Amino acid sequence: MSVGTGHGFRVVGELEPEALAVALAGCLGVPTADVEVAGEEYDPETRHWDAAVSCDYAAADGDVSWVLEVHVTERVVAPPGSRELALGLAAALGRVVVYEAQPYQSAACWVAVPDGRTVRGRLYDPGYVAGREGFVMDTVESPLPSFPGARTDFIYEAVSFGQGWDFGEALRALASALRSQCPEGRLELRGSLAGDAYDRYSDIDLLWTVPGERFAAAVAGAGEALAGACPLLTARSDPEFHDAPDRRLLTYFFRGLPLFRRLDLDVRAGTPPVGPVPAGGGWPLAVSALANAVGAVKAVRRGRDTETVRGLVERGGARVGVREVASGRWADDIARLVDAAERADPRARELAGRVRELVTAELG
Repeated sequence: MSVGTGHGFRVVGELEPEALAVALAGCLGVPTADVEVAGEEYDPETRHWDAAVSCDYAAADGDVSWVLEVHVTERVVAPPGSRELALGLAAALGRVVVYEAQPYQSAACWVAVPDGRTVRGRLYDPGYVAGREGFVMDTVESPLPSFPGARTDFIYEAVSFGQGWDFGEALRALASALRSQCPEGRLELRGSLAGDAYDRYSDIDLLWTVPGERFAAAVAGAGEALAGACPLLTARSDPEFHDAPDRRLLTYFFRGLPLFRRLDLDVRAGTPPVGPVPAGGGWPLAVSALANAVGAVKAVRRGRDTETVRGLVERGGARVGVREVASGRWADDIARLVDAAERADPRARELAGRVRELVTAELG
């Protein structure tokens, strides 16, 4: 067999070898005749060992039905990675396909859904969960009908990989605070943390869907609930949504988290709201300018183009009366923005001090 790439998948539901061969051929761009699919009782004498793609499959018990080991040889031009191949198989087969998280973290996995989504999960191998036979999908980040017995929660060990244990615990505490305030609500990760593209500069983006009759209380009480988990530095309700009857966008900086880890909480009513909804407070212009300063530091560290950084600095400056054009010496430009914001509103002094520390640490 030629050197190539291996993929491990788990599939939920019925599976026909012929359909699997056709799906693999379509996903990998090879003729179906060049795909070998073999069960546990294959005959070594008749197996197509020179196939461009080979797939061994075995029946499984528990929350998954089949285990697949797919080998893609070098004869396949530009083969997809595990995520793309899993999504292609899910769409072609109309089945949920589970693949390992990379880098592998405990029992963390990804679930490819036929509708094109990927959802993190925690899948335990047979024998791991007492009283359960076969594979056990313990947790998924969004409810999936294929796993009715799974809890809905974030896979903290996967989300926090490379970010440190403290970050995972902070996310757990914030999520727990919101769930305690509204147990009927549903929390979902959005943005980069919902996928694999996050880095240490990523915001925490959460979608919080609550029953309509709890919407007003959820909006009014979110800040207090979060402050009990992690002391607040600033809070904002985006004025853009103040006239929306069923949505608010709330933003928080925390004293106990890096400024890059602000929380953008998108609160939505899952059913028509009942009663008046708090409009929420605005974000003082000085605080808004300082948020732009944090965004500019992030943009510089991520290697964004000059115009992106310049736009963040100058828009922030305009909010606090700075009319100077940014020089492109970003540490100086952002420091000038921070000073102007603090002069414009002394109440922003604590946040300004944190931003100064950030500029020194990140931009020197």
